[in-house]
Amino acid sequence: MVYKRGNVWWYEFIFAGRRVRESAKTSRKTIAIESERNRRLELEKTLSGMPVEKRDKRINCVSDVVKQYQKHYGINHRAQSVLFSKGRLAHVMRLLGSTLLPDLTEKRMREYIQTRIHDRACGRTINMEVGELSRAVGKPWSVLWPRVRKLEERKDVGRALSTAEEKRLFEAVPQLRSPLIGTFVRVALLTGMRSGEITRLTWGQVDLATRVVTVGRAKTSSGTGRQIPMNQELFDVFTAHAAWFTNRFGATEPEHYLFPFGKPMPTDPTQPITDISSAWDALRDKAGVKCRLHDLRHYAEFRTIPDAADRNARKARQC
Repeated sequence: MVYKRGNVWWYEFIFAGRRVRESAKTSRKTIAIESERNRRLELEKTLSGMPVEKRDKRINCVSDVVKQYQKHYGINHRAQSVLFSKGRLAHVMRLLGSTLLPDLTEKRMREYIQTRIHDRACGRTINMEVGELSRAVGKPWSVLWPRVRKLEERKDVGRALSTAEEKRLFEAVPQLRSPLIGTFVRVALLTGMRSGEITRLTWGQVDLATRVVTVGRAKTSSGTGRQIPMNQELFDVFTAHAAWFTNRFGATEPEHYLFPFGKPMPTDPTQPITDISSAWDALRDKAGVKCRLHDLRHYAEFRTIPDAADRNARKARQC
């Protein structure tokens, strides 16, 4: 069926149990009819070349395969990997969720990469997103998009923030909508914990009585279960956060996450936040600070050295 919206013709039809509604990008009906015929033929060719499976599952959109992938992902993956997968696929769903699999071409993936570069995502982040999408589809990146090359990834060792940069970060916190980013950054600066370790913190791991934070599963076996003593500054941060948390959720139950799921305001303390990068990017822009979220953990290691240049020089010597 073809129909007109304003001066442009559209076509709509059902194929393999899925509705296809697209603009023919023309003001001429005859061309619109031909566009519909060509689109049907394109989908039929794609369908005939795919492995023999249930026909209603052959023409899916990206959101279909991602949801199915995530549904079973937790069966044989640990919680950290599940959170990683959700975080990497969040932007994929936002930008490609409605895209039909036959339309997931190299051209479309290059457009996705360009959009994410425009969002100022780094090369490693984009590579992980596209890689996770390929795993959801069920084929290697090199098979799906052989001419789409991976982006270069940073290999520098990072740097510690200066005192002035730290000050600008905290001055910018009140200008943001996120109620968690300020506390998140303070915890990262004061403990040296990785971002994933912080997002998975529960109140059962934060003992305000003994002033000790117990890290859960970490990137390395030696880091798993390590205990971090609280100085007065960190104790004050956790105490203030506990008061905010209690006011919003009623109590700080041991199984509740310090940084609950929900956007822009936290809504579910039984689920951890999956991605802090958007709030971090906004904070970094407001503060005029150029560093990675991962760089915050370097500050804790070298904060006793007064000059940031000395901190970075020391780190370079150690690496």
